Order: sequence, then structure tokens, then C-alpha cells
Amino acid sequence: MRNFVGGLLAVIIGSTFIVMLLDLAHPAYPDPYNTIWFILTGSSALQSTPLISLTVLGLYLLSWIVIGLIIGLFSKPGWNTLRSALWVGLIHAVFALISLLFLDPGFWDSASRNLDLLYQFTTSLLLSLLAIPSAIPIAMMVERLGRQAEPPIPSMIQTVCECGAVFKSNPMICSECGKTLDKSSD
Repeated sequence: MRNFVGGLLAVIIGSTFIVMLLDLAHPAYPDPYNTIWFILTGSSALQSTPLISLTVLGLYLLSWIVIGLIIGLFSKPGWNTLRSALWVGLIHAVFALISLLFLDPGFWDSASRNLDLLYQFTTSLLLSLLAIPSAIPIAMMVERLGRQAEPPIPSMIQTVCECGAVFKSNPMICSECGKTLDKSSD
């Protein structure tokens, strides 16, 4: 679940980021979807491979680096990071497909619809792998910081009740007298 949430958040932020960087125009989407135009347009823009100039290519790569940084915060190092990147690709492809359907309603009637869908999802999954080089170091740092923040393991657990009963655990209720035990009475 955390991979999906991280992927969704990464696609939303990455799509918004590319729209701001490239100053993309606001297309005409139907009314309820008009409020998320930047996500749909950005997903569509991230799916196209830029061969215009090195500056535009750099902005695309920067957007994928930002997406990688975000999924690195949500994933664990290793295969979990790859799974997060694949979630990014799937979510990204769905948003780009929604954008395509709104801008070209005749898409479903085309003879090459299935090949176009396959191409779109394959492209999105392959492009999502661009996020991995920036996601792995972030995931490793988050894991390392998480390990340092863990409390040390106690050498001995012992709880003593007012009635004199001694427990080698942290019970909530004393089995001898029935008194509710506080964690602070350790």
C-alpha cells in the first residue's frame, strides 16, 4: 500500500513539476476533470520522449529525478524500490490515457487502439525506471535514519505490582490482585 501511495504522490508532484517547468498550456478537459488538468497534462508530457533540445531533455530528466526522490521516501531499499517505480509507471500510464481519451475521443474507434495502449503502458513502465537512480539512495538514507532512531533493546523486562507479584513482561493487569498496571510502574 505504501508503494502505491508513494507512486501516486510521485506522479502528482512530478506531473505538476513538468507542467510548471515547461509552462504547458491548459487544455480543455470536461468540467470535473478540469481541476486536475495539470496532472493529466503533465502525465501526458512525461510520457512523450523529448528530442527537441538538451534543455527540455534536462527538464524531463529533472522531473524523473524528483519522482525518484519521492518514491525513495516511501519505499525500502532493494526490490521494493523497483516495485514503487513500477507503480509510478502504471499510475502515470493511466493518467496519460485519461488525458488522451479526453483530448481525442475517437481513440477507442481507431483500428490500432490495442497496439497504442500497449505502446503507452510499455513506454510509461520503461520511463518509470528513470526514477530508480535517485530513489535508491533516498530509500537507503531513510532506512539508515530509521535504524538510528529505534530505541535500544532493554536488557531485562520486569514489572512489579504493589501486591508484590513480579512479572518478566509488561502485563496490563496483575494476575494476582487484578490491579491495572501502568507502564510507568516498571
